[in-house]
Amino acid sequence: MCAGRTVIRMKLLKELALGNIQPMVRNFKKDGVYAKLLAEVTERQEKLIETLSPEQKALFDDASQAEIDLSVENDHDLFVKGFVLGAQMMLEILTADPMEDVVR
Repeated sequence: MCAGRTVIRMKLLKELALGNIQPMVRNFKKDGVYAKLLAEVTERQEKLIETLSPEQKALFDDASQAEIDLSVENDHDLFVKGFVLGAQMMLEILTADPMEDVVR
């Protein structure tokens, strides 16, 4: 049974390493809250861009890209922190004394 678990873990790690699992990709429902908020942001940005001069548009694009870069970096950091927390929880569970009361 342990060997089967090892194979599964190694398969998941391989898929993650190959880029076949992308934990940072967000899927959302077309009629969900995220989709509605994204549509609002996009609409407001388009209206704003229409009022900008070419120089202002370039500055807006630069600022938008910087915000995207910051968001990606933050997403990576949160993923790592969540992964570490999950690993710590599993370690605690796997090394817990089965005779100790879990609920106090």
